Amino acid sequence: MYSKELLEKYADVLIEKGVNIQKGQYLLLQCCIDTLPLARIICEKALLKGAKDVHVSISDPVIKKLRGKYLSQDQCSVVYDFEKEELDYFLRNDCVQIGLMGTYPGLMEGVSDENAMALAYAGNEVRNVVRKYIHDGTLQWTGTAYPTQEWANTVYPEMSESDAMAQLEKDIACMMRIDQDDPLKAWDDHCDRLRKVGDVLNQYQFQSLHLTSELGTDLTVQLVENHIWCSAADMGEAKVKAKYIANMPTEEIFTDPHRNHVDGIAYASKPLMINGKLVKDFWIRFENGIAVDCGAKENVEFLKDALFHDDRSRRLGEIALVSKKSPINKIGRLFYNGLIDENAASHLAFGSSFPTNIQNGTDMDEEELLKHGVNVASCHHDFMVGTEHYHVEGITHDGKTVVIMDDGDFVL
Repeated sequence: MYSKELLEKYADVLIEKGVNIQKGQYLLLQCCIDTLPLARIICEKALLKGAKDVHVSISDPVIKKLRGKYLSQDQCSVVYDFEKEELDYFLRNDCVQIGLMGTYPGLMEGVSDENAMALAYAGNEVRNVVRKYIHDGTLQWTGTAYPTQEWANTVYPEMSESDAMAQLEKDIACMMRIDQDDPLKAWDDHCDRLRKVGDVLNQYQFQSLHLTSELGTDLTVQLVENHIWCSAADMGEAKVKAKYIANMPTEEIFTDPHRNHVDGIAYASKPLMINGKLVKDFWIRFENGIAVDCGAKENVEFLKDALFHDDRSRRLGEIALVSKKSPINKIGRLFYNGLIDENAASHLAFGSSFPTNIQNGTDMDEEELLKHGVNVASCHHDFMVGTEHYHVEGITHDGKTVVIMDDGDFVL
């Protein structure tokens, strides 16, 4: 278990750099039961900074699994109005939000596929309450992960339980930069590095990107006009009180693809956890922006269920660039956690785009966003495509080609 010193640093990073809570704001903390040692310190630091109040929503993965095993599929799908209203009450009242979750790779073992999917869709419906404020640009938020024993055993199966937990704690500390003497300065320096790359990309205003890899990825992605490349350094604008860092750890620089202009095939470089099941060795083919086919070595039905859920889930909502020099990638492990694994490699996402990645996007309604090519959907699934020899070229509006990444790293 983390020392008190490391827990203090972890909480400082989340409060000071993550949500950057200001005096008089509420803190909405969504966490699971295994994260309480850190959750309590976060709450104390938020109150010491002048938070108006702290509201904590605690979940238990074991109870979630029990519901999946013994309830009907219809009941697993139920979302009670009060669950959404509780979140919305705080989010509409000058609130910042932290998602502090453990990771449970084998959680849905013994639960039927139908019930696992039903629980996932119900959870997504609740998360969409938070996503609404994120997409409106009115919420300071961050999400992070906390080491748990089951997670450690899955990531490091060759180790004893105690050694696996110690190694996972060390890895998370490295990703979060809390193993350094001054984590807050380390985060400032990291954000500055990401900002410089984003600034260069924004100067080009590429018409499209061409992505290739040794796995077979060959995909052309048009970007929305007046797109904005964002990173950890760029979150926060006039609609919120302070700059913040969405998702910690983070290594990505991302923007919005055009929902109607994606063509080719993308091969995943890492497995993807969907609805509690691991989809392995998969690919997706796009034509005119729409996913028309996919395949996988394992659990393809879960990929198809998420991807072909409706017309909007079949379209790309994000393209993100991550250097293979990412400290997460250097660890060389699959973490079975979307937030962490997506920051080990360049990735794409099918489903919803981010209005913050197009000029004046947070002032547009759904119809306007769609008109500009920004996808609007009820889901967002990141999948990794970056590899050792990943290659990205940007095509300018006057037809020039600029190499952005070669052999998995930035060359700009």
